Amino acid sequence: MEAMHKLKILSLIAAFVSSALVSSAALAQAWPTKALRMIVTFPPGGIADFTARVISPKLSEALGQPVIVENRVGAGGNIGTDFVAKAPPDGHVLMVALPTNAVNVTLYKSLPFDTKKDLAPVALVGSVPSVLVVSAKSPVKSVKDLVEYARSNPGKLNFASSGTGTITQLIGELMKIQGKFVAVHVPFRSTATAMPALLSGDVDYMFDSLASSLVQIRAGKIRLLAVTSRERIPLFPDVPTMIESGFKDFDTKAWTGILTTGGAPQPVLNRLESEMRRILAMPDVRASFEKFGMDVHFAPAREFGAFLDAEIERWGAAVKSSGAQAD
Repeated sequence: MEAMHKLKILSLIAAFVSSALVSSAALAQAWPTKALRMIVTFPPGGIADFTARVISPKLSEALGQPVIVENRVGAGGNIGTDFVAKAPPDGHVLMVALPTNAVNVTLYKSLPFDTKKDLAPVALVGSVPSVLVVSAKSPVKSVKDLVEYARSNPGKLNFASSGTGTITQLIGELMKIQGKFVAVHVPFRSTATAMPALLSGDVDYMFDSLASSLVQIRAGKIRLLAVTSRERIPLFPDVPTMIESGFKDFDTKAWTGILTTGGAPQPVLNRLESEMRRILAMPDVRASFEKFGMDVHFAPAREFGAFLDAEIERWGAAVKSSGAQAD
């Protein structure tokens, strides 16, 4: 009798597990039930917007629903992030994550959302080195020229960024500290909106992602002085790194990933991760990213989550060191 009772209990457990698996599979297959929204927290022209517009048509095709790209900008990316954090947790609202999402955790005294709890990682997409650029009209021809002029003319140079406390400002502050010179920071809403000021000479230099500066570099309108990656890049093999230009351990890259609202069902997260893995393996997708200097290296949700935690710690230390504060 006892053996039969145990067998009955095991059968019930097996049936429950089987039912749960079937329900999870059914949920993943039934989802999505409507159009998805891909939120970009900065204006068009940057790496986030580029990532969204490469991925969204492929994701739409895979899921059988439209994936609509929306630029919800402002407050250093926090307006769009807050929208995603407070959306229904069903996986229908996604966003392109940036280093800004890690920086803002420390930069802002308070945020209307919890980055770790209210957002769920889906996948890391890839990374792209930042570049140090000046107008083609500038007399500055090298990093050495820039540093020497800045040291000889304290406070006369200025540099643009995509906003106070963003990675582009922090890289600029790092250069000032290591280069031992003074330059005035001029924040913009994005590096794309800063570009006209650079071209006109209203600002002297800026750090930008290679992806968003590439068109102007190729057009000969801006001059590429250095890249921030540890190694030179294939697109511009003759351009030195910041390390080669005398800046020790100056190794930074911008990156993008996909997040959704925290609390989304695990089967939905699994489906999104699976589709991202498949999409980022497509030759035409990889070619699109690589054409703009971006290295595709997919990382699944768990790894991306750990990476994001490490970035929050890394850039948090940089923000504290710089003394930057957004509110």
